[in-house]
Amino acid sequence: MQVPRTSVRPPTRRHDRLRQAVMDFFCSNSIDHLQGLNPSATEWCRLLQWLHVSGLALYFFDRLTSLQLSDRLPPAIHEELEQAFTDNTLRSRAFLEETLRLNRAFQDEGVLYANLKGITLCPFSVPRMELRSQLDLDFLVDPACAERAHAILERCGYRLHAVSGKSMEFKTPGRSNPRLSDLYKVTPHRSVELHVEPEGSPRLHRVEWIRREGLSMPSLSPVDHYLSQALHLFKHIRGEFTRLSWFLEFRHHTEARKADSIFWNDFLSLLQDDKKTALGYGIAATTSQELLDRFVPSHVSAVTEPLLSMATRYWITRYSRTALLTDFPGSKLYLLLEEELTRKEAFAGRSVQAALLPRRLPPGINCKPEQDSLSAKLYRLRQQVPYVFFRLRFHLVEGARYLMASMQWRQFLSGSAQ
Repeated sequence: MQVPRTSVRPPTRRHDRLRQAVMDFFCSNSIDHLQGLNPSATEWCRLLQWLHVSGLALYFFDRLTSLQLSDRLPPAIHEELEQAFTDNTLRSRAFLEETLRLNRAFQDEGVLYANLKGITLCPFSVPRMELRSQLDLDFLVDPACAERAHAILERCGYRLHAVSGKSMEFKTPGRSNPRLSDLYKVTPHRSVELHVEPEGSPRLHRVEWIRREGLSMPSLSPVDHYLSQALHLFKHIRGEFTRLSWFLEFRHHTEARKADSIFWNDFLSLLQDDKKTALGYGIAATTSQELLDRFVPSHVSAVTEPLLSMATRYWITRYSRTALLTDFPGSKLYLLLEEELTRKEAFAGRSVQAALLPRRLPPGINCKPEQDSLSAKLYRLRQQVPYVFFRLRFHLVEGARYLMASMQWRQFLSGSAQ
């Protein structure tokens, strides 16, 4: 059963309408909706900060430029975006060089691995890498090679920073918390995530090889790559914060494959025997189309959308925009959906109580240096204390927002059950 579109309430706050106007611009050739709202200088500054954090800034500027509309921007905003593009061109080159270095190291040691995201997104998801705001490098490794990959990263100057499930985060030592002003600049700090593939998974045995700068590097097969991108979105929809650029990249990828019937047949075959994976894809695709426009092939939607429960559909139409268009560090409205998925679909996840107010302090934002002097310890403490209070405020404010929304959510669930 479809949730009527009339159940969707338009954003009531002005900055929500401005953000939705930006999302609408990616689906049209006109900026009139955004300009019709006549943003003030202060609103443009706030909107620009949101564009940077959401990963949309350079995509937005590139689309304006390609449509010859960049002169409609305020001069100061145009200048900042132009400088960001120049800086990010150099940064993307530095990321490519580091990618090549690590790929050579893995191949020299015989590691069974694949590159995730990053360079593998071009050209299907990202037309040019300098448009993408990249924060780290990601690799998928065979469980038998995980320790070897860990040792290689150690030799390349990285240190294990955090472990979450089957993922390990590595950072270069020292001051690693980037400022927004450094988002597009080349910095000495690097971050790598190793994702250990589950035992028995065939993905690493059906990789395809892509060539960059004379080096062949393994990437997931086209169907595995596309599904991995969708499930990455699904994972973050089930969390506090999701970069909106990931939705745009997913849309680009889907449209790039639209005419490839063999691809879609292989994709649907992969979903056929795994309802949970198909449901995860369906939620990612339906949420993406709620934010942007309809772009998933109809014969694919016909398979995945019926898997969504009435409550899941209601969350997407009623809450997803509010949750996803918000400022960093995000929202706790995802917990309404999470309750539905863990209760009805048996997805593993954190309890609502643990997510509302965690009992442990947040992890350190700076990686411990090799020479941990007193000044370095004091610097980390000065950085960490404000961050702890920042997270505490987030938990209190968003927790209260969730509790208010949950009352309406309970009313919907009780009404739909009758």
